Amino acid sequence: MMDRLTALAVVDDVVGTDPLVVTCGATARELAHHHGRDSHLYLLDSMGLSAAVGLGIALAGDHRVWAIEGDGSLLMGLNALPTLGANAPATYTLIVLDNHQHASADKMPTQAEHVRLADLTAAAGLKTAVATAPDELREALLNARSADGPNAVVARIAGGNAANTPWLLDDPAAIATRFRQSLRIE
Repeated sequence: MMDRLTALAVVDDVVGTDPLVVTCGATARELAHHHGRDSHLYLLDSMGLSAAVGLGIALAGDHRVWAIEGDGSLLMGLNALPTLGANAPATYTLIVLDNHQHASADKMPTQAEHVRLADLTAAAGLKTAVATAPDELREALLNARSADGPNAVVARIAGGNAANTPWLLDDPAAIATRFRQSLRIE
């Protein structure tokens, strides 16, 4: 099973400079530290909102938009799934990194131990793929890039966080400004 850093490297490679909304916690810290881009919107202290914020961006423009949620944050903001399905943005892909734990909160287990997230995304009307290895993740993301959405890619990853990842202490207003400028929104 791949770790989160490996999954994030694949995501970064496929997504490139497309807008990417990133959930809070270790996911944001690890992506910012290893693959930071101005086109990433890191939602600091905003658990469960990446899917919804990504939807708003997809509906407001003509960009291909990606959003990353962890299993815990998706379950916290589960109401975003039927809204995604109902609005059906063709340029939207939700990426769920599922490790069955709140890795940033002392590895506390999530309900993903008992709920199949891919079934939830599919039931909401998202074209869903599941990946457990880097090559499967790459293929699923490339397929999502070339298909009308909304799409979901649920990637099963190992638990835990990467060691020695620094805190993401950027001013949220500065993160938002860089992100808006990457979209060419002034």
